[in-house]
Amino acid sequence: MSQELRGEGRVAMITGAASGLGRGTARRFAEAGYRLALVDVDADAGMAAAADLEAAGAEVTFVAADVADGAAVADAFAAVTRRWERIGFVFNAAGILGPQALVDEADDAAVGRLLDVNLKGTFHVLKHALLSLKATGGGSVVTVASIAASANNAFFPVYSASKAGVIALTRCAARNAGRFNVRVNCLSPGSILDTQLSDPLFAGRPPSAADRQRLALGLMAQIPIGRPARPADVADVALFLASPLARHVHGAVITVDGGESLGVFQGRGAGDKRPSPPRWGGDRPQAAVNGGLGS
Repeated sequence: MSQELRGEGRVAMITGAASGLGRGTARRFAEAGYRLALVDVDADAGMAAAADLEAAGAEVTFVAADVADGAAVADAFAAVTRRWERIGFVFNAAGILGPQALVDEADDAAVGRLLDVNLKGTFHVLKHALLSLKATGGGSVVTVASIAASANNAFFPVYSASKAGVIALTRCAARNAGRFNVRVNCLSPGSILDTQLSDPLFAGRPPSAADRQRLALGLMAQIPIGRPARPADVADVALFLASPLARHVHGAVITVDGGESLGVFQGRGAGDKRPSPPRWGGDRPQAAVNGGLGS
């Protein structure tokens, strides 16, 4: 690993760190030598993630917090600062997908919770990240949006809107933060395997191994690079953005989707071995083959 990508002694704070993209990013930053402050609403899973990283030799602390609660986010930043004095990087990744529903079918309570976590939660973390980094000489923040922000998926309209809001928040924050030596950027992933975010695609039932295999095959067929992302694919870009190598990258929205957002793959020829998209049962198409979903 390039020395400039390493973070020996630096503190990375990661929200949504108990599973999926957040946990995968924590693992990658631990490998790069960062101290880790993990934040998640799921205390049991968060402590398990911290224990795994500690067993691998990382220096880790875990703080249980719901990012939808601004006071809890403020307390989390205060707790991490008390332990390590300075945070150098914040990965603002906590998010939920919510149930499949057309706009005119959406449940008000589910909509409220989704916006509380994805949009207000991202705002709370971004706000306190900026306050912390400005006060201690600078650093870097990465928010997590999704290609769903512009995919116009009929069955996840509020998720898509929340991620479009994340992009707007990021760009607005970047307009002012740079003069304080704080870089603010956004990652916009496509479909990611090995996360629980895709579980709502399976109509409220736990997905089986066969379900997940069909989902993966469908994504292989529609993504030009030939496979969906793994958490490490996104984490590696976050590691770059946290590093001095990205010193002039600011206010950017970086797509990490293997070309998924370019549109459905059209070039199947006689020698193409990639599988055709599966035929999904029921009256709902799977969202992953009707406009991708990221983190």
